[in-house]
Amino acid sequence: MPISAPSLGSEEDRNDPLQQSSQELYDQESLEFPGLSAAQAENILKRLGAGVVEKHQSVEAIGWRAQIETTDRGVIVHFDAHEELLDDLLRRFEEAAVRESK
Repeated sequence: MPISAPSLGSEEDRNDPLQQSSQELYDQESLEFPGLSAAQAENILKRLGAGVVEKHQSVEAIGWRAQIETTDRGVIVHFDAHEELLDDLLRRFEEAAVRESK
């Protein structure tokens, strides 16, 4: 079950030294999804447990966050996640994106 945290992305979080130092523990990966809109990408990310920070641009969850970049062909999603979450997150997002684009 997704866990929601209403303070995600708040000014307090950005200024918290514990939050800033935890960014070093994140791995990054970007994937392109032609034909997928920013709204569709955001909906998939929300189903995976994220809360919206900036509509159709940025989401955050416990242990990961994603930036949605719109392109002429679709979107590129930039994932930042703890190492142990990243592979599963990418796999689940890709599976949902394939279902969404059918």
